[in-house]
Amino acid sequence: MTRRVVVVGGGISGLVALREIRKNSPETEATLLESSPRLGGKILTTQFLGKPVDEGADAFIKRVPWGLELCKELGLDNLLVSPTSSEAYVLTDNGLKRLPKGLVLGVPTRFLPLVRSRIVSPWAALRAGFDRYLPDDWPGEDESIGGLIRRRMGDQIAERLVDPLIGSINAGNTDHLDAAMVAPQLETAARRNRSLIMGLREHKQNNHNDDEPVFVGFREGMQQLTEGLVRSLAGSDIRTGVSVYAIELGQTGLRVLGDTKSTEADAVILTTPAHQAAEILQTSSQASERLSSIEHASVVLVTMGFKSSDVGNSLNGSGMLIPRNSGFLTTAVSWGSSKWRHWDDGEHVILRVSAGRAGDTRALALDDNELVEALLTEVAQILKIEGNLVEWRVSRWIDAFPQYAPGHDRLVAAIERDLRTAIPGVYIAGAGYRGLGIPACINQGKLAAKSALDYLGTL
Repeated sequence: MTRRVVVVGGGISGLVALREIRKNSPETEATLLESSPRLGGKILTTQFLGKPVDEGADAFIKRVPWGLELCKELGLDNLLVSPTSSEAYVLTDNGLKRLPKGLVLGVPTRFLPLVRSRIVSPWAALRAGFDRYLPDDWPGEDESIGGLIRRRMGDQIAERLVDPLIGSINAGNTDHLDAAMVAPQLETAARRNRSLIMGLREHKQNNHNDDEPVFVGFREGMQQLTEGLVRSLAGSDIRTGVSVYAIELGQTGLRVLGDTKSTEADAVILTTPAHQAAEILQTSSQASERLSSIEHASVVLVTMGFKSSDVGNSLNGSGMLIPRNSGFLTTAVSWGSSKWRHWDDGEHVILRVSAGRAGDTRALALDDNELVEALLTEVAQILKIEGNLVEWRVSRWIDAFPQYAPGHDRLVAAIERDLRTAIPGVYIAGAGYRGLGIPACINQGKLAAKSALDYLGTL
């Protein structure tokens, strides 16, 4: 008897899940339903100053395998490029300071570069060094990144280095982000060694490729990846503009209720954001309640173009971070045309300016013109920009960044148990669960497809 799987959501996780089903069980009928008119989710590339410039993520991390593996499978690996520069700056009371050598996710592993950077006080640098001699003081329970860094290295390291970096990537507050889920490299180093610094040094010694570029992207933008995925799915049953509002048990399986009609399924892979999944799964009240408890942050990304001659700063690096306690609306600025050589036409500067994070919704209250004016004032002050904008673009990513609170992995495991009991055959995947980045979402799509096929006995 032919089995049918419905994938809900056409972002990277959903597209990968559909591809895995077609590849590993071609006899299984598979349908993908996406509510928006386009596929790709938060991966979006559009033209800016005549070049393809990403409105969301512009790169993915190399050190986990799933992104590179997919690119090779799709024949896209030869199109990957690395950033021109990886050096970044952080805003201090005394202006921009280059991040010191020896940082691992914002954690200093070398004393002299930290002192010379003048990002933290000499006493704070000394306090950070005490980590090598302090006894193991792990509290024995789930811990936030901020909690780990503050107890091992002090408040200034947490607030001026680690939070601006990790908090910026996750649009969150590291005092409320799960160390094991968001920064496993730090958490593992702290558990395997009494000293966090020594644990990170040991990791670096055992990983000789740490000096290679950490991130890669595409010359034509990250949308090359999702477009390649869609091409590999030619002939698949993919339906855009179809909203799903519920999944319920039927007499012979599952019913996926859409805004136009219902679809019968033997298994469903749900790759929507967690808060949308909560609404769809209201028939499984406990899973829905737990999904609703996953908080999300919103980010606005304003892409700005200037004449190169109007920018006083040399922009010799990849960008700058702005600490949470600075009071600025801006949270980070990627110096796009310095970071990516193919964005540099010799005449213009492209900046990607971020605003919004967990606990800070000021950017959402401003319309596009007000927001651009406010961010331009701040950025122009920091980077000594005197000319007018040549072009600008606002990209609003509402509730797009899940916040992994301590214990998030147990929460996700509980949601999966609820689903197995209340509505068997439903699987979840995506940024809200086991990793935010593109490679993590790819892996989750693959694992969800395998689970669904195992359930159906068709793998």
